[in-house]
Amino acid sequence: MSGFADRENRRQTSVVAAMISTPLPKKNESDGRGRPKAQREIKKCISLAVLPSVYDDIKKISYIDRKSISEIVSEFFEQYIVENASKIKEYDKLYRD
Repeated sequence: MSGFADRENRRQTSVVAAMISTPLPKKNESDGRGRPKAQREIKKCISLAVLPSVYDDIKKISYIDRKSISEIVSEFFEQYIVENASKIKEYDKLYRD
């Protein structure tokens, strides 16, 4: 019986037992630990329908450029917006909130 008591005593004082019996502290975002949240715009997920031949060519280009298709499409959209900035201003004039 003393073997059982010794084992029980060791189990109660082991590191694992202490971890199990002690609840984990709640994570507080203001505690200063960890990587701070980046102040950046969150991407929006959309669906696009493209011809299979176009998709295959974009995959090839993305492989050679070492970029994702998402990066390529985003760059294209950004370039298109810059080229059509006057249309955005015109829209904003027409539909001011």
